[in-house]
Amino acid sequence: MSDQPTDAGAAPSPTLLVLLILPLLAILVALMMLALEIRPGATPTPTFAPAPPRSVLDFPAPDFRLPRLAGTTLVSPGDYAGRPLFLNFWATWCAPCVRELPALAEFAAEHSANPAGPALLTINLGETGAQVEGFLREIGLQNLPVALDINQVVKRDYGVQNLPTTFVIDGEGTVRHMKLGEMRYDEMGVYLDALADAG
Repeated sequence: MSDQPTDAGAAPSPTLLVLLILPLLAILVALMMLALEIRPGATPTPTFAPAPPRSVLDFPAPDFRLPRLAGTTLVSPGDYAGRPLFLNFWATWCAPCVRELPALAEFAAEHSANPAGPALLTINLGETGAQVEGFLREIGLQNLPVALDINQVVKRDYGVQNLPTTFVIDGEGTVRHMKLGEMRYDEMGVYLDALADAG
């Protein structure tokens, strides 16, 4: 009769555990793929549908008169009375600002022929006309509507803290939405829809 202990209470071997867990993981992954409708070997296409505006504001757009980039004429929010206006604050040193400029320029070009349609005005902060003109020429955007807030007075009046910031102003001159960060072209349509729904 042996005095050695029996293996009745011994833990299962790690190899056995791995062989049991792997099939369970494979089943879990297969179920997840079915739930997400992803087929093996297929690359899911990401969608970036813009979300509806989260911030709904209601205050009169502070008035200002700033020089336009091209020429000596002044521009103010009143020049866009009766039209939705995207008022965008930016600077050449701000990377997300620069990324959104082509979308803003595309929007401005698309709507420039309609005097009753939506409008865009970008406000450059703290830089001279020569700096801004040279920068826009360098990146190939020479038709962007730009006003110069060299002393950053309008920035203060609108309470802008971070760049880029875009205010969406309705045709009555009331600020309805504020977008912090980079604006995409498709998002601008969502903001216009929100203004139309509210009107």
